[in-house]
Amino acid sequence: MVPHSLVRRGISALVATVLIILVSISVGVVLYAFMSGYVGSRVSNSASPNLLVIEAVLPHGRSRPYGLDLILVNHDAHPVTLGNMSALIVAGSGRAYRTILVLTKYPLTIPVGGVGRVIAYPLEDVPPGKYYVKLMSAGGGEAIASITLKSKILGSRVVIVNTGNDAANKVVTEDDRCRYEAWVVYNPSGYYEVWFNFSPKPGVTLHFWRAELLNAENNYPLWIWGNPYNNTIGGLSSLTYPNWDAQYWTPVYPSNFPVKVVFTSSP
Repeated sequence: MVPHSLVRRGISALVATVLIILVSISVGVVLYAFMSGYVGSRVSNSASPNLLVIEAVLPHGRSRPYGLDLILVNHDAHPVTLGNMSALIVAGSGRAYRTILVLTKYPLTIPVGGVGRVIAYPLEDVPPGKYYVKLMSAGGGEAIASITLKSKILGSRVVIVNTGNDAANKVVTEDDRCRYEAWVVYNPSGYYEVWFNFSPKPGVTLHFWRAELLNAENNYPLWIWGNPYNNTIGGLSSLTYPNWDAQYWTPVYPSNFPVKVVFTSSP
């Protein structure tokens, strides 16, 4: 494995605060048919539906949840292979929070009676309250479960990075607390370094920040240490404007592009 290189500038040392988040889960599941377009490798004309159930919804992240783990159970008579999916977090008022859905394996095949897991990262903070998590397939199939959040789920920012996004053509996004950058550096050995940087906004001190690298299939590239990265890996407890934290992952091979970098931070 390739060692992870670390670059830091002017990091202030503050003790990180711990936000205790309690999430109580009520699992009421509505079952729908997952049609053959969703099942991927299995195409059938049988009238029997492919039933996939959200068995549980769990917070992803310990003291500072930044996503939801969806635990799936296959009640069909055949294995189900998951591919093109999306998920929404929906409040009782109808307010919907978009997510980026991460497959923990690709393709993710769940055997008969078996269990699988996907991760949903909301693209903005989700406040406390009662919600439904709606998992959808490209073919129109759906599964729904309910969850009660006792505290907020942190929102993430996502950027898509290609091989042309070098240091002179960085991909940049931001929220009210931080500016995020990502770019690539080519290695003559035939692979890339994917760099990323956190720059807190004026007046902001971050106590938690993380970045996660996904390949073109929303899965984790192989042979990369330190993915996902968070500030505890870097040994940092805080980050205050005008300081920054820059890191990189390597080796990222051409077949992984375009990659996604998922950024999350919290004061």
